Amino acid sequence: MPRLLLYRLTMYRRMIALLVLVATLLAFLVVSVYVPVVSSTIVVGAANIDAIATSLPPLVIPQLPQYSTLLGANGAVLARFSSENRVPVPLSGVAPIVVKALISSEDRTFFANNGVDPRGIARAVVADLEGRPTQGGSTLTEQYVKNILELQQGPSAQLNTIQRKVNEIVYARQLTRQLTKDQILDGYLNTVYFGSQAYGIEAAARRYYSVHASQLNLAQAAMLVALVRSPSNYDPMSHPALARRIRNQVLHVTYVNHQISRGAELAAQASPLALKPSEPSTGCQASRVPYFCDWVSSQLLTLPALGSTRALRLATLQRVGLTIRTTLVPRAQAAAQTAAVSIVGVTNRVGDAIVVETPGTGAITAMAQNRVYGLDTTKNQTTLNYANSPSPVGSTFKAFTLSTALSEGVPLSTILPAGATYHSTTMDNPPGGFFTNAEPSDGYDLTIAQATDGSVNTAFVQLEQMVGVIPIAKTARSMGLYSLPLSGPNAVTAKEGSLTLGARGFTAIQMAGAYATLAAHGLHCTPNAVASVTLSSGQKVTVAPRCSQVLDPAVADTVTSLLAGVVTSGTGTAAQIPGHTLAGKTGTTGNFGSAWFDGYTATTAMAVWMGDPRGITYPLYNVAGVGAVYGGTLPAAMFKTAMTPILTGQPDVPIAPPTEIYLAKSTEVVPDVADLTMSNARALLNSLGLSVTAPVSGTAGATDPAAGSVVVPGDKVTIAGYTGPTS
Repeated sequence: MPRLLLYRLTMYRRMIALLVLVATLLAFLVVSVYVPVVSSTIVVGAANIDAIATSLPPLVIPQLPQYSTLLGANGAVLARFSSENRVPVPLSGVAPIVVKALISSEDRTFFANNGVDPRGIARAVVADLEGRPTQGGSTLTEQYVKNILELQQGPSAQLNTIQRKVNEIVYARQLTRQLTKDQILDGYLNTVYFGSQAYGIEAAARRYYSVHASQLNLAQAAMLVALVRSPSNYDPMSHPALARRIRNQVLHVTYVNHQISRGAELAAQASPLALKPSEPSTGCQASRVPYFCDWVSSQLLTLPALGSTRALRLATLQRVGLTIRTTLVPRAQAAAQTAAVSIVGVTNRVGDAIVVETPGTGAITAMAQNRVYGLDTTKNQTTLNYANSPSPVGSTFKAFTLSTALSEGVPLSTILPAGATYHSTTMDNPPGGFFTNAEPSDGYDLTIAQATDGSVNTAFVQLEQMVGVIPIAKTARSMGLYSLPLSGPNAVTAKEGSLTLGARGFTAIQMAGAYATLAAHGLHCTPNAVASVTLSSGQKVTVAPRCSQVLDPAVADTVTSLLAGVVTSGTGTAAQIPGHTLAGKTGTTGNFGSAWFDGYTATTAMAVWMGDPRGITYPLYNVAGVGAVYGGTLPAAMFKTAMTPILTGQPDVPIAPPTEIYLAKSTEVVPDVADLTMSNARALLNSLGLSVTAPVSGTAGATDPAAGSVVVPGDKVTIAGYTGPTS
């Protein structure tokens, strides 16, 4: 291009830039933010500023969103919650070089201007027209005002309108009269967004370099200062080459502004980005107990003390700065976590979960599983809390059948004519037409205690048939299985024979709470993890346990005596801990899709689940050296591993014997009297101590209760008859 033409083009550009400068200055005169040397204009400017200021609501500097802190029962920090990754820090906690680079890059006249620098705006316009990079047009005070408005108004404050700009200018003028320059810098550095979810200089220093803001060096400070202009475009993790170029420009203007030496500039420009990123330190992903943290979060969102709606409670949790004391006990958590990963490793396809609860309080003291919290499934990470994920519970459900039977007066001496298979005539049978036994033991003519020790399905189905499916379902709900529906499309029906065998899914949290009910002599407390919440005002809200007596203590203690036999001589012997009396129940689904051991002492209840996270169609075969996993194998061993250190140093508390009332009664099975003469049928039933209602003559037909039903002497049996010959 001819030099003359190039010269003319350059002159035209400069003329245009000069016109823009004049127009900018005139615009400032109109809104009266630029105070010229002419005294008459000063009077007009002040009047106009006052008029604009009067029409605007006062600028209130909001409290920055504060961390809510999650504490264990011993006061140790477990996690912090915030809507933003922001760590407020005083100006004294920021490396001085950050301030020097910031002022050089963003607002050279910061300490001299009154919040507005029209020359800077005009200079930026000219530089943009000439294609030269320079600092932004807004002063740091204006940018701080913009950050404040965004905190108050959200995205609407970001709209690029003339009115918004005028408002920012007026507010900036006001702010310089209200705050010192250091206070403005302090506020700005704690509100500005640095990209990558980092709000404020301290969060940015940790996010990009894993250091505190006070430890930032020159090159690091320049990189972070560069980010305030365009966090996404200059992100050093996504655009390292561009980020380094912009960083070096900040270094140069810092030198030009006489804040660093030429040698320091060149040395820093030659240095690599040297990023050392760290993940945000807020939320459950940064917690030492992420799955417990996840569950506590969901609990907090139900507390009325934090707000009238879920949205308000979430905002309180993320912004107000609560101190939340939880029930987690480090010793119990460490024991549970060790057991969760030592029996079945982290990389095993099979998952597990352990929940520990204190009976009589509902306090969850531990929650563990054999996975690392995260999204990388190739490393067996997951954010799914197995302890709060329902899975079929197998024979652990039989505790509710026992509780119901005893509550209805069925004595322990009741004989259950069990066998390898059983076909029910009153309830729905499984595919194939017969109930079978999952655990490797069965027998005939078993007492309730014997059927419990061996976890004999066919016996329990008959016991279920005696007391009724619906009463059992109601008992289970009252003891903590709140998700068991009694109405609606998926409700339990009176013919659901598989209910007592644990075909329905429940969570380890629910099962721990249900077995804790037995340990607490029938007192059920809703599982909880929040002991107290202290608001930022200092007001402390204590969260009281929600408890109710759902079983007669004699019933609960008698069930406990039966479940103690499971551990001493039944299917749960692998859970035995020398020196301690335990009660518990094994559970195995029919297709080995999941396996459980739920057990307790007088002071501690624990639920252990094991299964393939992909679902029950992936059976528990060949897991950790075990060919087929029953509840009495790996889950019972996991229970023992976790419970042993928890009980260390605690005295043994003996389990109460069965209450006499449940032992004193004898029972009989209604015989089949069909086709006997009425007199012979009556005589046979009377010989068993039963009261008989029947026609005077004829041949006996069916009985009510039906033949095979277990009854207590004195119960009434009705014989249906038909007219026929008599003998």
